[in-house]
Amino acid sequence: MSQKPDEASASDSGARPVPRTQQAIVQLRYGAVRDVLALAEAVPVRAPGPQEVQIHVRAASLNPIDWQTIEGNRRLIARRCFPFTPLFDLAGVVTEVGHGVTSFRTGDRVHADNEVHGGGASQYANIPARLLAHVPAELDFAESAALPLAAQTAMTCLDRGRVAAGTRVAVIGASGGVGHFVVQLARAAGAHVVGVASARNHEFVRSMGADEAIDRHETDLSASFGADSFDVVIDCVGGREQWTRAQHVLRPGGRFVTIARDEDGVVTPASAARLLSTITARRLRGAGPRGRKYVPVFLKASGDLQRRVNALAETGQLRAHLSRTFPLTLEGVHAAVEESRAGRTVGKLVLLR
Repeated sequence: MSQKPDEASASDSGARPVPRTQQAIVQLRYGAVRDVLALAEAVPVRAPGPQEVQIHVRAASLNPIDWQTIEGNRRLIARRCFPFTPLFDLAGVVTEVGHGVTSFRTGDRVHADNEVHGGGASQYANIPARLLAHVPAELDFAESAALPLAAQTAMTCLDRGRVAAGTRVAVIGASGGVGHFVVQLARAAGAHVVGVASARNHEFVRSMGADEAIDRHETDLSASFGADSFDVVIDCVGGREQWTRAQHVLRPGGRFVTIARDEDGVVTPASAARLLSTITARRLRGAGPRGRKYVPVFLKASGDLQRRVNALAETGQLRAHLSRTFPLTLEGVHAAVEESRAGRTVGKLVLLR
């Protein structure tokens, strides 16, 4: 059960001294999650640097990129030094600030996507101040930890897709971690939203704000809608068939925005070269004012982007759906990874201390 904001701030106001060492779940090498994660008992608690903020971690969320990175699928892009404390998304209470930080103070409730630094599986973590945002007053730690990576990615998708009032948007993977945020943000922007998801999740997708929902297993966009039906297709699933099918329903000048790649396995020099070639070819195909644009999204996390997300959360236009919560323990991380791997998660998976 997550703590409410007033309970959390009362117990974590910063009055308690920060210990010199802490427990943390650490990654020892690349490999299967159950083989390479361990509980370390005496990890040093480092003082924050000049532009860092130290927080007591109260919750973290698990994203597929977490276990993909632990397994080494992304080592060509971002190589880790071991031992490494995983989990990018975190929320907690400020315990100390670097001398160059003026926008946060001890006792503040904050959250962030800590990018390549991780730290969500530790008791205390140092976060660059540029990545942090204050948690909306209405949110508890579980909801706060669920937002950063997925909701910032969703916001970037809308920005890159130029979604606005009156835009017709199809969201592939509308019930997932990023997808359910895309649906809500598109609805808040005044778009007409069609959610593509398993039939069992249609009620949920509509509850997030979708005007229509279609079953991704029984049909596809091109079978359900005619030519020139959408201004934007946002793909949260991946696979080259998504791009191929979108050509049949996008209007001239429309945009196919994707957070996924055709093949989501280990990144090698050969696969990176193929990806670059594919992106280049698809962009060339969409050249010109009437071309259908291929728009890959690579998140650049920031506190400013998180504050844009939080503004909508504060007005009730955006909320994180928590599919399941786990204890922020080694076994809890193992269980959350297994759940994520199954690929049936509706919304977000969160770990709580």
